[in-house]
Amino acid sequence: MSLYVSFLAISFRALALLALACITSIVIKELQRPKNMPPTPGNKRPIPFFGNALDIPKEKSWIIFRRWSEQYGPLLTLWNGYTPTILVGDAELAVEIMERRSAKYSSRPHYVLAGDLLTENKTILFAKYGERWRAYRKALHLATMPKVVDTYKPIFEMEGKTLANALIENPQDWYQQIFRYTASSIVAIAYGRRILDTRTDSALKKLNVTNDFLIHINVPGAQWHETFPILKYVPSSLNSIKRIALEYRVLARENLAALVQEVARKMALGIAPHCYVKQMLERREQFPELDDIEFNQASGSLFAAGVDTTSATLQSLVLAMVLHPEVQSAAQAELDRVVGHERSPSWEDEDDLPYVKAVIKETMRWRPVAILGGTPHASTEDDYLEYKGNTYFIPKGSIILGSMWTIHMNPTTYPDPESFKPERFIGDQEYPGTGSRGHSSFGWGRRVCPGAYLAERSLFLTASRLLWGFRFSNSTDPKTGDIIQPDASMETGYTSGFNCRPHPFQCKIMVRNEDIRRTIEKEAKDAAEGLKQFEVHFDD
Repeated sequence: MSLYVSFLAISFRALALLALACITSIVIKELQRPKNMPPTPGNKRPIPFFGNALDIPKEKSWIIFRRWSEQYGPLLTLWNGYTPTILVGDAELAVEIMERRSAKYSSRPHYVLAGDLLTENKTILFAKYGERWRAYRKALHLATMPKVVDTYKPIFEMEGKTLANALIENPQDWYQQIFRYTASSIVAIAYGRRILDTRTDSALKKLNVTNDFLIHINVPGAQWHETFPILKYVPSSLNSIKRIALEYRVLARENLAALVQEVARKMALGIAPHCYVKQMLERREQFPELDDIEFNQASGSLFAAGVDTTSATLQSLVLAMVLHPEVQSAAQAELDRVVGHERSPSWEDEDDLPYVKAVIKETMRWRPVAILGGTPHASTEDDYLEYKGNTYFIPKGSIILGSMWTIHMNPTTYPDPESFKPERFIGDQEYPGTGSRGHSSFGWGRRVCPGAYLAERSLFLTASRLLWGFRFSNSTDPKTGDIIQPDASMETGYTSGFNCRPHPFQCKIMVRNEDIRRTIEKEAKDAAEGLKQFEVHFDD
């Protein structure tokens, strides 16, 4: 009995000492919270240990970020435990911090799930600013520099012509057809391989499942592992999200390696089409700093950055045209005048189609895909920022989040921001903090999206072809005859996650006239011949 009592006494003392150590650590950390930082929403004091993490919803956090910005100002601090996040809701502030001071604000935060567990940070998306990041960017430039992107023009054109014909044959499946177009275009550019059916292509399904997981977890406040990094040491048997991340890491690496190996096999047989991985393999000696995992991940980054964003923007374009037939009519009048009906639009028409370009820009502003501004930046030095007569301290290691939804809906930049108005981008109108594009959809500074030019080329070619070829309008209920109005609300009509897109919705899609129908069918037939070189697969 005495031994048992002694054991209990020792255990109690150990627990008491542990509790005291934890309390002391929390008190010290609370006292060490930097002063004179941008205010928290409503000047609410962070909760010890948790910070403001409990105030951030797990889903669609951009909604409350916008509300806070409108109520308390466009420069706020949120505490994720003891790590500060600087929430930026103004375009000029975003440029001041992440572009003009890019030497201090070009790194990445530490991500446990997406970084340490899913990718081991061996990707340009999560790499800290420095030599590794520069190596990843150098590799990706081989696919995204303008002169290289222009060599992929035939792929965009042929896949776009195939998409137009598919919308004639099966307009009800338009949502999935747009996704197939973007997936097939990017996979053909990356691996010289077409996607004929998104529902059955095994490589695409593996790429999608890991990409969807990344989009789901890489959201502020969504995962406790980011607030309490020590959770990554909890065994996978007791940590389901860790187990899934590690499983997807293996799946992604096996899939990317197989796709690269497929290109190598085609090169050995002399049948590999022009594609990014072919160029990379031909220049492998130029990338000695990349191990095989990093080398394979470069093409995976192209897929992750290009497919979801481009397809979502095109789906939002369709939604906007259904809701705004007057905009659609104006764009089609311009297309009829410049292009006619005997051919579809091409890149060379862009300068002569200012209204169509404005429709695309307004779509990207009105419903941005990277709703939280992409992956946040992180500061590598202490800094001070003057704003509205105050001097704010931004400590080293702060997370900088440019809230895209807030920035694009800021009425000081865009009057009447909720309305869809392409005329915002007609003429010499400038929007401070947005540069020549007039919007912030591709991010800021040294972390600006490296595939921006590729995305803009694809968007223009495909959006102009859709507007040229089809009339988009509301569907009607076959039983009641009532008009079915699609939901454009960001709260209920769009998905959640790192990127967002409209939920699938019904609409009526009809080819505009018989001359255009004949042109689409003829061009699709010619495109089918050119695309055959991308249809050789070596799937097991």
